Amino acid sequence: MGQHASRAAVQAAPRGKPQHFSPPMAAQATARPQPQPSSSAMEERNPSCPAEAKEKDKLPQEPTSVPPAPPLDASGLPMCAVERYAMDNIEAFLRSTEPQNEEKKMKFLCSIRTICGSAAERNTVQELRIFCRRNELVENIMVLLAEEPRRELSSELRLQAVAAITSLSKVEGALEEKIPLFVVCFRSIFLLPSEQDLDTNLYSKTLRALDEMLHSLVFIHPSTSIGEELKDVFQVSLAHGDHTEEECSPPIPTTPKTFWGDPGDHRAEQHLLFPQVLLPFTSLQSSTVRQRAVGRIWKLTHSLAHYCQEKPRHSSEQSPSASYDELRLPVLGQLVGCLILCCAFVQEDKTCRCALSALRHLYRFVLWRSRWEGQLDEQGKLEQWEADHEFSLTWTTNTTVILLRFEKYFHSSEKTDLILLALQGMRDCSNYNTQVASTLMAILTVDFNPMPNDVQRIVTAIHRSRKLITEEQALRTIHGTFPSLAAANPRAMTLSLLRCSPTCDKDIWELWELALSSVDVVPKMVQALLRQLETVPLGQKTEVGVLHLAAATALHKLLQYLDYGPQVRLVFPELFVALIIQLVSAGPLAPLEIIAITEDPFRPSAPTSAIRMVVETARSLLLCADMDNLAFSMETHDLWARLLGASMWQNGLHSLAKVMLKNCRDQCRPIFRHLQNLLQYHQLQWREVPAMAFYLELWSCQGHHKDDTGTQKIFRKYIRSKQPRSRELALRGLRNLYAGRMQLLLPDALLWLQDMRADIKLQAIHLLQDIVAQRPASIRGVLSQLAVQLLSCFNEDNAEVRWRSMELFALLLEAPGRKRLLLQAERSLLPLFIHMNEDIPNVAQAAQKALIHAAKLLGWQQLQRLACAAEVWMIADCLVRTPTPQPLWTPLAALQKGGRGATLRVPPPPCSLQLQKRGRDAEQYLKDTVLHLHSPQVPVRDTAVRFLGLLGRKLRNENREKVLDIRKALEGAKEDSEPTVRCLVLQTLLILSVLEDVPPTRPRLRRWFWRTWRE
Repeated sequence: MGQHASRAAVQAAPRGKPQHFSPPMAAQATARPQPQPSSSAMEERNPSCPAEAKEKDKLPQEPTSVPPAPPLDASGLPMCAVERYAMDNIEAFLRSTEPQNEEKKMKFLCSIRTICGSAAERNTVQELRIFCRRNELVENIMVLLAEEPRRELSSELRLQAVAAITSLSKVEGALEEKIPLFVVCFRSIFLLPSEQDLDTNLYSKTLRALDEMLHSLVFIHPSTSIGEELKDVFQVSLAHGDHTEEECSPPIPTTPKTFWGDPGDHRAEQHLLFPQVLLPFTSLQSSTVRQRAVGRIWKLTHSLAHYCQEKPRHSSEQSPSASYDELRLPVLGQLVGCLILCCAFVQEDKTCRCALSALRHLYRFVLWRSRWEGQLDEQGKLEQWEADHEFSLTWTTNTTVILLRFEKYFHSSEKTDLILLALQGMRDCSNYNTQVASTLMAILTVDFNPMPNDVQRIVTAIHRSRKLITEEQALRTIHGTFPSLAAANPRAMTLSLLRCSPTCDKDIWELWELALSSVDVVPKMVQALLRQLETVPLGQKTEVGVLHLAAATALHKLLQYLDYGPQVRLVFPELFVALIIQLVSAGPLAPLEIIAITEDPFRPSAPTSAIRMVVETARSLLLCADMDNLAFSMETHDLWARLLGASMWQNGLHSLAKVMLKNCRDQCRPIFRHLQNLLQYHQLQWREVPAMAFYLELWSCQGHHKDDTGTQKIFRKYIRSKQPRSRELALRGLRNLYAGRMQLLLPDALLWLQDMRADIKLQAIHLLQDIVAQRPASIRGVLSQLAVQLLSCFNEDNAEVRWRSMELFALLLEAPGRKRLLLQAERSLLPLFIHMNEDIPNVAQAAQKALIHAAKLLGWQQLQRLACAAEVWMIADCLVRTPTPQPLWTPLAALQKGGRGATLRVPPPPCSLQLQKRGRDAEQYLKDTVLHLHSPQVPVRDTAVRFLGLLGRKLRNENREKVLDIRKALEGAKEDSEPTVRCLVLQTLLILSVLEDVPPTRPRLRRWFWRTWRE
C-alpha cells in the first residue's frame, strides 16, 4: 500500500496469501496475552472544572479495559506450538472464501494478539513483521471494522480489533500506513448512536481500548517522532507550508459504505469526504460525535503534557534541541483553534470542559517548548514565563484570554493555521459559531507579522471562502484583515492576488481594492508588480507560470482608477522602462500580428493578447503620468508598431528617444537616470540588450558630454558583456564618447585584443583602425606589442578577425616608426603567403596586401614584385631558396632604442651567418606550416602540404633531421578528409623518400621528380 489507503482498499482489501515462518523451537513458554496499556476511566467521570482543577499531572490509571484474548484451544502446548496454532488460525481465516461468522472473526483477532505477544517474548519480531505484511493483517482488520453495522454495538469485535491493532504496534514496522487505519477506527466508533442506545459497559470498554491504542501508537511504540505521530492522528486538510489540500490528503475511496455518516447528515458526509482524521469530527453536527472526538483529544493532550513534564527527568543527557525536534507538533495551531471553537458549544457541558482541559495541557506543552527553543535568555522573558506557568496551574474559562496566552508563544505558521481554521468556521455551512470564529480571526490578525507563505495561504483561503460567508461580522473581519496583511507584507500580498486570479476578474479585484485601501501600500504593491514585469519576457514559459502577464493585467486595471494616480507616478520611470523592454523583447512577429496588436480592438482571447495588454498598459501609464503629448506622438508616428518585431525594434527605440526628448525632455531625465542605475548596479540578464540600446539612444539624442563618468563606466563595463549585441553597443558608445580623442582608448583596445571572444577582438581592431587613421603618431610606443598581437590573430577561426587583423597589420607597416617592426614583418611572411590561398576573397586580398608591405619594409624587392603579381609558387620558391635579406639599418636594438647608430650602413654578414639565418628561417617555417595542416579550408591545407614538400627538398642536404620532422608531420595528414589533399600528401611523402636515394650528382632526375609533383 502507498502512504494513504483508499476506501476501496479498506472495504474490500484482498486477504493475503498465508505465509509461514518458523519460530525457534528452543523457546518454551506458555501462551499468555501481554497486558495492554490503558488510559484511565476518565470517560466515565466528567473532568473537573478547570477553574477548580488542581489535580497533578500524571498518567491516567490503567485498569484492564480490554479483556484478555479468549484462550485458544491449545492448552498444555509449548509457546512455539501455541504460536503455530494461532498462525494456522490466521491463515485459515484469510484463505477462506466463504462469509465469516462472528466467532471466526474473533478467533482471527485473538490469534493476532497471541502471536504479537509471543513474538515480543521470544525476540522473533522481524519474522512476525514479514508475516504481517505478506498477509496484510492491518488491512484485513480495517475490513472487519468497516463491515461492522454502523447503528449498533452488539459484539466485542470493535473492541478486539482495536486491541489487535494495539498489539501490532509492538511489532516494529507492522503499522506503516496509520492514517487510513485511524480513519476507519474513528468512523467505526465515533459514528455509533448515543451512549444511551448502546450497551454502556461494552461502549466504555471500546472507548478505553481506542484510547489505549492511540497512547500506544503515539507515546509507547512510535515509529517516528511523537509530534509526527500526533499529526497523523489529528491530520487536518488545511494546507501546511507549500502543500495544497490535495497533497496533504490520502486518496478518497470511490465506493462509500453506509456507515461513513449518520443518516441524512449531508454535512457530516461533506466533511468526511475530505481526508481528515480526528479534528474534523469536532465540527460535525452530531454533539455525540463531537464529544467523543474532543474526549480523545483531551486524553492525548494529557499524555503529551505528562510526557513533556517527565521527559527531562529520565533523559537529562538529551539536548533541548533534540527534545524540541521530537515533540514538534505541526498541527498545533489547528488543534488549538478546534478546541477554542468547541468551547463555544455551551450547551454541551462535557465537550466544553474536555476542550478547556485539553487547552490547558496544550498550554503547558507550549510553555515547555518555549524553554526548549531558548527563548528565555533575558530575565524579563523568564519572569514572564514563570507568570504564565503560574497561570497554567489556575487556568480560566475565558477563551479570549486563553487565545491571547497562546498567541504569545505561537509561530507565524501556527497563527496562520488558526486563522485558516477560523475562516472555515466563519462559513455559513459550518457547525462552529461564526461569531466566535470571527472574533478569533480578528484577535489573531492584530499586529500579525506573517511570512510570505503565510500571506499566500490566508489570501487563497479568503478568496475561496468569501462567497460562502454572509454573516456581517465575519465579512467585517475579513475586510479589516486584508489591509493589515497588505501593510505587513505588500510583496507577498501582491503575489498571492496574482496567483489567485491571473486575469484579475471582478471577484479578485474586490480583494485588490481592499489591499490597496491604504495609501502607503499602493507604491509598494506597484513595486511588486514591477518586479514581476522584470522577471522574464512575455513569450517565455517559466515555473511561476504567467505571473508577469498577470502583473501587466493588474497594473492595467489599477491605472483605470484615478485614485491611485499619485502613488503610481512615484514609480513611473521604472514602470515605463519595464513595459518598453517587454515590448521590444516580444520576439519576431508577422506584419499581420503587429497590426492586430496596435490597431484591432482588444480581445483577451486573441493569440497576441499578452503583448496587446502590455501596449495598453503603457498607454494608460503615459496618460496617468500626464504625458499625453508623448502618447499622441507615439500614435502619430506609429511607434508602438515599430517597437515590436525582432528586425526593427532598435530603430523604434531610436525614434522613441527622439520623440521623448522633443515632447517631454524634463520627464525623460528620471527615465535616463533609472536606466543608468539599472545598467550600472544590476544584473539585467535578458533585459540587458534592450536596456543598453534604450540608454544609448537617449544618451545619443540628448548630446554627448566628455566628462560623463557614469556613462563611461557603463560602456566600459558592457564592453566585456557576455551578450555580443551589448558589446557592440558599448563600443559604439565609447567611440561616440571619445570622438576626436580616440587615442585615449588605446590601452583598452590592446587589452580587448587579448580577449578570447572573436567579436571583442573585432571591436578592438575596429577601434585601433580608427586610432591609426586619426592619430597614427599615438601608436608609436606600442607598435611592436600591437604587431605581435595581430600576428596571433592571423590564424583565428573567425574569418573577419583574420581579414581585419591583416588590414590593420598592413597599416602598421606604413605607420611612423615602422622600422621597429622588422622582426614582426619577417615573422609574418609565411602566414601571409599561406592565407593568400584562402577561398575567402577578403582574407586573401588582405593577406596579399600585407605581404607586399612586409616585403617592402624588409627591402625584399623580388618578393615584393612576386606578391604584387600574385605568383604563388614563385613566392614559395623565393621564401624557401633565399634567406630573408638583412636590412641595411642595423643593429635592430639601436633602432628600437632610438639610437643614432640606426642610420649607419654596415657590410653584409658573412656566409656562415647567412646559413645560420637560413636554418632559423627553416625551423620557423616548419612550425608555422604544420599549424595550417589542420585548417578547415582545403586550399590552405593543400598549400601547407606543397610548401612542406618544397622545404623538405631544400633542407635535404642541409638538415636531414628537419626533413624527418617534415615527413612525420605529413604522416599525420595522411587521413585528411579531402581526397585531393590525401593524394597530395602521399605523393609528397613518396617523392621525399625517393629523393633520399637520388645522389646529388643526378640533378636532372631530381628536377624531373619535382616538376612531375608540381604539375
